[in-house]
Amino acid sequence: MRLMTAVIGMLCCFILQTAIHAQGLFESAGEDDAASGMGKEQAKSFSLIGYVKGSICGGQNDNNDAVISSGNAQAALKISAEKSGIGKAFSEIRLNAGKIRGSSSISCDVREAWASVSPGPFDIKLGRQILCWGRADAINPTNNITPKDETALSSEFDDTRLGNELLQMRAKKGHSSIQAIWIPYFRPDVLPLAGAEIPSGITIGEPVYPDILFSNGGFALRMELTHPSVDGSVSYFNGYATLPGFDFSVGQTGLSLIPRAYRIHAAGADFSTAIGSIGLRSEAAVKYPFEDYEKYVHVPNPYVQYVIGLDKSIADWSVLLQYSGLYVINYKNITEPVLTDPLDPMARALYTYALASTEIQRMNRLFTGTSDEISHSLMGNVQWNTLYETLHMKLAGMYNFTTKDFVINPSVSYDIADAVNLAAGGRYLDGPERNLNNMIGNLMSFVYTELKVSF
Repeated sequence: MRLMTAVIGMLCCFILQTAIHAQGLFESAGEDDAASGMGKEQAKSFSLIGYVKGSICGGQNDNNDAVISSGNAQAALKISAEKSGIGKAFSEIRLNAGKIRGSSSISCDVREAWASVSPGPFDIKLGRQILCWGRADAINPTNNITPKDETALSSEFDDTRLGNELLQMRAKKGHSSIQAIWIPYFRPDVLPLAGAEIPSGITIGEPVYPDILFSNGGFALRMELTHPSVDGSVSYFNGYATLPGFDFSVGQTGLSLIPRAYRIHAAGADFSTAIGSIGLRSEAAVKYPFEDYEKYVHVPNPYVQYVIGLDKSIADWSVLLQYSGLYVINYKNITEPVLTDPLDPMARALYTYALASTEIQRMNRLFTGTSDEISHSLMGNVQWNTLYETLHMKLAGMYNFTTKDFVINPSVSYDIADAVNLAAGGRYLDGPERNLNNMIGNLMSFVYTELKVSF
C-alpha cells in the first residue's frame, strides 16, 4: 500500500478526468478550435486582444498545514488575421511568472499558432491547435486528440487543455462536413513528477514514448451533421492515448516506474438537441488498445464510456445535470500473488515481481477509471447570474456512486467594470479511506482568488 500511496500522490491528476471536469460544466465542449480562438474577431481583418491576470491559490500539504499553492501573474495575447475570406491565422501566447507548488518559474507558452486556407468547400489548417470534439459538457469520451495538464491551478477549465501540432482538413457540403486530422507528434498529458517526494527504493524511469516516425503518427476522422433541430457526429481515432500507462522494472536498486505510451482505436458518436426548453446532449465512445492488455501491465482493458446531460435556463438561473457511465470489456479481478516457498530465493524473487505487477496494475486501473467493471457518476452545476448579470455564483459537483468519491467546486465572480473581473472559489475532493480522492485530496484541493483585466 505504501507503493500505491506514494505513486498515486505523485501522479494523481490523470484519474481526475471526471472530478476536475466538474468545474467546467457550462463550457461549450463542442466548439471548434477555430471558433474558440477567433470568436467574434473572425469578421475583422486583424485583431489583437488579451488579458492580464493575477492569482493566488492556497491548499494543504501532506501534514495538513495550510500553504500557498501558487502565486502567479499571467499576460496573454491573442492575435488573429484574415485575408479576404481566403486565409486565416491565429496565435495565443501566454507569459507566466510566479511560484507554483514551491517552484519558481518564468515561462512563455505558445498555446496555439496556426494558419488556414479555404479553397472552395475545403478548409485546411496547419499548426499548433487545441481541438475539442464532443457535445457533452466537461467529460468528452470522443475527445482523444487534445492532451491535458490537469495539475493547472486555475478557475478556468479551458486552462487544462494543451495545444498540439496538427494538420486538419475539412470538406463541407450543405449541413454536413467531413473532417480529417493527422497528428504527427505524440504529446502526452503532463506528468506531475517534478518535485515529487519519492520513497527510497522507488525511481521514475525515462518515459517510453513513440519515436518521431511517420508510422507513429495518429489520425482521426469525423463526419458531422449540423441541423436546426439536431446536431450530431460520428468519429474514429487511431493513435496513442494522451494519458500513458505505467510499466515497471525491478532491479537491485529497487522498483522503477516507467511511463509508457500505448496506441488505441476509439470509435464514438455524439449529438445535441432541444426538447422544448430543455437541452439534451449525449456522447459515447469505445476505446480498444492495439496491444495485448492481458499481457502488458500498462495497457488497460477496452472499455465503453457514455455521457448524457440535461440543461435548462430559468430566468437568471442555469441548471445542468449529467450522468456518466463506464463499462470495462472482458473485466477480470486482480489476482493477489502467493508466496509458495518463503525459504526459496527464486520463489521470493518471483513473488516480489508478481506483487509489484499487481500493485502497478491496480494503480493503472485507478488512473483510467477501470477499477470496477461498471461505474456510475452524476455531475451537476447550478449557476445564478444577478445584479444585472454582473455577479455570477456557481456550485458544481460530482459524486461517483461506485467508488463513493466526490468533488465540490464553488465559485463566485463579479464584473467590476467592462473587462474587469474579480473571482474567488475553490475545489475540494475526498472519498473513503484508501480511495483515490482520499489519497490525493490535499494535493488537488485548493482555494483561489483571481483578478483579470481584459483588453
